[in-house]
Amino acid sequence: MTSLLTNSAAMTALTTLKSINSNLDATSNRVSTGQRVSNAADNAAYWSIATTVRTDNASLSAVKDSLGLGSSAVDTAYNGLNSILSDLQNMRAKLQTALQPGVDRSKVQTEIAALQSKMKATADSSNSSGQNWLSVNSSSTNTAYKATQNVVAGFARSSTGAISFSQITIDVQSIRLYDTNSTSVTTAATNAQVVGAAALTGTAAFRPNDAVIANRGTANFSGNSEVGFTLTTGGTSVTVRMNADTLKSAAKDLTKVTTDEFLSAFNNQIAASGLAGEVTASLDSSGRLTFSTSDTGATTGLNVSVAAASLTTGGTARTLIDAGFGTAPDVASVTGGAYSNLNLSSGSKVISINDGTTAKTITLNAASYTALGGAATSTGNNAVNGADIVAMINAELDKTTTGTPPGASTVEASFAGGKITLTNAVTGKAITLGGADVADFGFTAGATAAPAGRNASGTNAGTTQAQGILDTNVGTYTTPAAGTDYSIATLDISKLVGTSGDTDLSAIITAVDRAIAKVTDAGTKLGAGKTQIDGQKSFVDTLMKANDRTIGILVDADVEEESTKLKALQTQQQLAVQTLSIANSSTQSILSLFR
Repeated sequence: MTSLLTNSAAMTALTTLKSINSNLDATSNRVSTGQRVSNAADNAAYWSIATTVRTDNASLSAVKDSLGLGSSAVDTAYNGLNSILSDLQNMRAKLQTALQPGVDRSKVQTEIAALQSKMKATADSSNSSGQNWLSVNSSSTNTAYKATQNVVAGFARSSTGAISFSQITIDVQSIRLYDTNSTSVTTAATNAQVVGAAALTGTAAFRPNDAVIANRGTANFSGNSEVGFTLTTGGTSVTVRMNADTLKSAAKDLTKVTTDEFLSAFNNQIAASGLAGEVTASLDSSGRLTFSTSDTGATTGLNVSVAAASLTTGGTARTLIDAGFGTAPDVASVTGGAYSNLNLSSGSKVISINDGTTAKTITLNAASYTALGGAATSTGNNAVNGADIVAMINAELDKTTTGTPPGASTVEASFAGGKITLTNAVTGKAITLGGADVADFGFTAGATAAPAGRNASGTNAGTTQAQGILDTNVGTYTTPAAGTDYSIATLDISKLVGTSGDTDLSAIITAVDRAIAKVTDAGTKLGAGKTQIDGQKSFVDTLMKANDRTIGILVDADVEEESTKLKALQTQQQLAVQTLSIANSSTQSILSLFR
């Protein structure tokens, strides 16, 4: 049926043509832009991810630029140091020459003065982007000076969207050679720090060489393994233990406890103890377990001792594992001098022993010896040997009804090598001795045996000279201008004569040699910083390329596929146009019937 009002064929052809044109537009856009996702309407999720990665790449590009500037500054300072190091070595050689008899020291001084001038010029010209780390002005009025320079080295975005930047720090204060600030500067008080002997992830407990790569850097606390420390500061002692019971709420997997989980659980226990806010656990720059006090000053002390293993609920002793401090429990122990047999036949001998909790006054007499019965090994109570004295002391220490407060002492006596030894079984507890006859047992009255372990103390605030390695005073002349100070930058040997002059010259050579060592150390620090910066530059570059690949996977179009599709759609468009033309021509055929 043919209708004058409705052309169904033309409508169908037109709909097809519109669909083909829409697909053709999308394909043409992909071919022209090279992207299959060029806006949020194409794929909202992929567009959002790609946009975030592009933003991160822009930040990484800025980090790369910062690393480039930092590398330039480090290179400049390092080259300056290297040149000055050669000058110092040359200066030392000339000074040694001047030590020989008959050498005209005024002429040698002319050469030394030239070297001094050259070194100062080299330091002053070691500028990079307006920064000079060798010749500085550290005075408080110079707000542009920074004792430490930070080079932005990394950019990171957390799962919550928080952005953080990592930095490489260059300690300018320790490498500066000249400083126009000649006044003293105040140094801050420091806290007490006790540091482990090895990196935490380098200990056997954290399995650095495990055959299973996923286990490396993690510790297995699922069994009876335990790390325990007794921390003592300000007269307060707290024992903190890391084992299956204390870690189960902090670690996702007890068979793979990470260092972060370990430290978090450790600090949580400290925060819930009597040392809350007083001590924290962390890792130093070498990854070693470090305990630090919050208080500062010389009166701040910290003792860290390995605690004896605790018992499981089944009564089995746990196994101590090393966290950089060893596995042997640290306890207080004191050994007396040579022991001489005691006469208890007509008198008594008194010694007091305080284990940090219970103080016991022990009186040994003839009755004490009789109480030993057949266990006694001495010839009689008038010459009691060390073994029997120790047995009597331990019998008194074990009594639960004596002492202040009453209770069994944690101290145990032993006898070996002709000497009595007292050992406190509780870590973190000292032994204090006293009594009228303490010397007869080989000990000193009032002596205190501190618990073994690692001890540290803070330092008070003070002052230090502000000048650099080469312009800091390093000695004083004895002749001819006795009492006049000199530095490497100002030393003058032209007037050093006679025996005193030779002595001064020898001291100057030693001072120059020490300066060479300090400049070498400064060069080592800069070299380490340069290595770190160069490594980070390489990593950032690799990371940016990886991000580019990620963006490409998400949004880039397959140009070969799209161009093929474009050719097909163009053909379909031509056919659709022809179909529409045919559909529209049918009405013309009907009109011809009325002619």
